[in-house]
Amino acid sequence: MANLSITKRALAQTLKEMMLEEPLAKISVGDICARCGMNRKSFYYHFKDKYDLVNWIFYTEFLQCYVGEASGEEGGWEAMLRLCEYFQKNKAFYRRALEAQGQNSFYEYFGEIITAIIAENLYPLFEDGEHHDFYIDMFTEAIRSVIVRWLREENSLPPEEFVQLLKNATMGIGYKTVSS
Repeated sequence: MANLSITKRALAQTLKEMMLEEPLAKISVGDICARCGMNRKSFYYHFKDKYDLVNWIFYTEFLQCYVGEASGEEGGWEAMLRLCEYFQKNKAFYRRALEAQGQNSFYEYFGEIITAIIAENLYPLFEDGEHHDFYIDMFTEAIRSVIVRWLREENSLPPEEFVQLLKNATMGIGYKTVSS
């Protein structure tokens, strides 16, 4: 079991280093393996593709540490703050990871994570509405898009300020929608 973890972490570290140099789209599984000193068979034993590796990095470095810790409205915003702090520390990597879109991409995986957070934390606002799924999708797309834009900015707001603006906008729109 320890060897599996060592291999996965070696592949992850190699990909993170490579993505500081070039976009994910220009990196092949063969490139990762060559730089890591492993064969492709070892890679595919652990991961479906390079996108699966990116998602695994996010899962092991962030989600595994914070899932379940935060619940309720304020807990969800605390989780969003931790997420943005994590993204800021790993800005170059996630900026490039989110550029790649499509099937199995981190962009799609991240959308699923955001959807789960929104569904759990905004459910009380829309639980009785017939358009619940529409609102969840709208907030997911909006929050993912604004986070991607925030990561692209060279002089982005500090995570605390950024998340407070997200909270103000999301809760304001949510309450306005419910009271209409």
